[in-house]
Amino acid sequence: MILPMTNIGKENSKDIDALIKNMEAFNEVTAQLQRSYDELQVRVKKLDLELEDKNKELEKNLVEKEEVKNYLNDILESLTNGVIVVDRSGRITTFNQTAGSLTGLKPKNCLGKTLKEVFPFDLFEGLVSKLEKNRRETVSEDHDITTPDKKKFHARVSASPVWDNHGGQIGTVLILQDKTDLRRLEELAHRNQRLREMGEMAAGIAHEIRNPLGSIELFASLLKKDVEEDPEKVKLVQHIRAGVQNMDRIISTLLLFAKSSQPSRQQCDINLLLSELLDGLDGIRVPDNIKVVRDFGKEEMLANGDRDLLRQVFPNLIRNAIQAMPDGGELRLHTQKALTPIAGKEEGAGARKFITITVADTGGGICADDLSKIFNPFFTTKDKGTGLGLAISHNIIKAHQGTIEAMSEEGKSTSFKVNLPCWDEDFDEK
Repeated sequence: MILPMTNIGKENSKDIDALIKNMEAFNEVTAQLQRSYDELQVRVKKLDLELEDKNKELEKNLVEKEEVKNYLNDILESLTNGVIVVDRSGRITTFNQTAGSLTGLKPKNCLGKTLKEVFPFDLFEGLVSKLEKNRRETVSEDHDITTPDKKKFHARVSASPVWDNHGGQIGTVLILQDKTDLRRLEELAHRNQRLREMGEMAAGIAHEIRNPLGSIELFASLLKKDVEEDPEKVKLVQHIRAGVQNMDRIISTLLLFAKSSQPSRQQCDINLLLSELLDGLDGIRVPDNIKVVRDFGKEEMLANGDRDLLRQVFPNLIRNAIQAMPDGGELRLHTQKALTPIAGKEEGAGARKFITITVADTGGGICADDLSKIFNPFFTTKDKGTGLGLAISHNIIKAHQGTIEAMSEEGKSTSFKVNLPCWDEDFDEK
């Protein structure tokens, strides 16, 4: 017998159907979530790969930027000019090694400080102020600078603004150039020009004076015959002739200064020449209270020079050094070879070798005012002498295509440095 379905049975059946539908819906959602999860995993893997590529690219860029930074820093540190950069507040952010060498300061001790804290003298502050006031691209000034270690040099200081991408000034770059050698070359050129003009003038005056001197000596000779019986008048005539002869000697020396020396091109052993002079050649006598130091280079010092003309130069320098030490001291003669590039050529392609000869004494030195005049004709600080010795020496060395310069520390020492071209098979013919 079939029993009729009760209300409870119907309700259970509906619940089961609802549960089944819910399970199906849950399974569908689960399947959808699984698909989403799988898609998300794929996307994450893709993003991981992209991120890995980006990281590699970023690392590469960082390495490249570090290499560029190091490269630029190497360039900055290799510059022959000093570079100092300050920010808007005036604090130093960059201070390269050349700036440290020129100023005698340690770069690491200058970073983060103001210019006033680093430099006790106004080297840059006035320049920075002038740049800000004028808003010019570059402002330059020349200064004679003495470093903390007492080193002196002539510098050109330049200031330029540092701009950002928006055209705003974010700091100032300061360039420090050592112009000491250039200034010395300019002074040497001016000295050569001045001495050349003075030589031309002196030659003209000497010839004009020598002609009447000859007449005076002739008349004095005739006058001597007329007064032979009067000894007093004879003495007066002899004084006249002695004065004329002394003037003639001075004029002859003056003409030697004015004359353009033409040195013969031959080998001259500089070490041998100096040794001979110190051993008494040309009548040079070194007092016992003067110590002689022969600091000669070990290699052969063959110069392309005229031995006879050079024997007018070095004896003069040695005698001057001896006379500068009346109470004794040390006379040092030093020779060495150096390379001086020929103008317009690379050092390797055409470098002429030079011999540097230094004659130094420990006398009282020469004051700065006199030091600038010592190569002028007739300038002398001695009681006797014409003051033409150094002027003639200068002309002889110049004729050898060399240079001569004097350096002195007042109260301590004086040294003369002569540069002469070496004998070189690539430039000279035997």
